[in-house]
Amino acid sequence: MIKVPTRAFANSSFAIIEIGTSFLLQKRDNKNCIWYPSMIGLFGGKIENKENELDALKREITEETNINIKKFFFLNSFLLKNKNKYYSRYVFYKKINKLPKNFRVTEGEGYLLVNRTKLASLKNIIVPTDYISLSNYLRIKYNYYLM
Repeated sequence: MIKVPTRAFANSSFAIIEIGTSFLLQKRDNKNCIWYPSMIGLFGGKIENKENELDALKREITEETNINIKKFFFLNSFLLKNKNKYYSRYVFYKKINKLPKNFRVTEGEGYLLVNRTKLASLKNIIVPTDYISLSNYLRIKYNYYLM
């Protein structure tokens, strides 16, 4: 189980989006009311009522990036504990050829395209569960290990 900041949270879904040898990462807002403010993380968010984890992810990706991705693949999930309640964080992945022309970030402070060889150098500013998921993805897909 992973310890997380004690802020309001819910079940959530996030996506690793790979473009060539780079990953699309969100620059998180500098707001005290969110997890890991000012850090870099995966795009995604809260699972709303009556949504499953995949539908929530598709909605969040469209809302945050204007990208409409129809198919994602499941990678892993985390069980997070806050006080006496557990929450699930689901991580999916998708490889795309390029950012579409209509791409725009509508949440956070922008985005980064980070080459997989540069991820380890950003370890201290990537959301911990996202770093673990990126590491897991690289190990499974490319036999590449983040240190």
